[in-house]
Amino acid sequence: MQELNLIWIQGETCDGDSMSVIDATNPDFLTFLERYKINLLYHPTLSPIYGDEATKLFNKCLSGKTQVDIFIFEGAIPMNEGYGDFMGGKSVRKFVENFASKAQVTIAIGTCACFGGIPAAEPNESGSVGLQFSKREKGGALGKDYMSGLGFPVINIPGCPTHPDWVINTILSFRLGKPVVLDEFNRPKDYFGETVHRGCKLCEYHERGLWAKDFTEVGCLASSLGCKGRTTNADCNIRLWNGVSSCTRSGSPCIGCCDPGFPESMLPFNKETLNLPPSVLEEVNERKQILAEDIKNA
Repeated sequence: MQELNLIWIQGETCDGDSMSVIDATNPDFLTFLERYKINLLYHPTLSPIYGDEATKLFNKCLSGKTQVDIFIFEGAIPMNEGYGDFMGGKSVRKFVENFASKAQVTIAIGTCACFGGIPAAEPNESGSVGLQFSKREKGGALGKDYMSGLGFPVINIPGCPTHPDWVINTILSFRLGKPVVLDEFNRPKDYFGETVHRGCKLCEYHERGLWAKDFTEVGCLASSLGCKGRTTNADCNIRLWNGVSSCTRSGSPCIGCCDPGFPESMLPFNKETLNLPPSVLEEVNERKQILAEDIKNA
């Protein structure tokens, strides 16, 4: 198995996505990389090199002397001048453009890197965007037509933070040559094809219209507490976090952190979410029609 080179760089970030992936288990992140012969060239937290030594490594990558197979970026990208100066006087945007032009696969980790996230919330003085999206609009720092060396757009793995399984399994798919099918926001359908609502232990209360008015009551959290689980795409309640829990299983409403509009489109977080958007209603009606036809033809 040929060794692949991975480089991980950060922009406007709280480091939460890095911490989430570093805390992965079964296997842990470093064991995964070793097992599948992925050479971690650089990570802001894990790498011992910094300063001039890191700059030399970056220059080797950008000159083509060291191949960049997987480029991971974490955090939003400031587009306005004077924000986000990086090493050697280069801006974050320039580093992203340079590494993305060399990478076989480019992956945005976390909602900030995918869609702009919290740094892109108004008034957004830094002009922050994601790698290939600005909230729900395609474009971002790299432009809507960007393709990596293998012919993929930026692979978006959102979350605040992202789930380590989403990251590791996506890298593994490329490592093993397995297909990665993306949705309209470039998210892998394997992890973002379902809504957070599926698998929620509070679904039975939702079905019966039993709504919790505050955190001390038993009931569905979608009414007074504004759970966004029915309209947010992620398999949090199927995959679970640390193999144990999720936001809703711990008694907290989903705040929609994997959605391209997060956080602004989710505010206020306790806003009632009983009305489903037209797109979801259309999908439900289509499934009902297919089911009715299957029963009729059985």
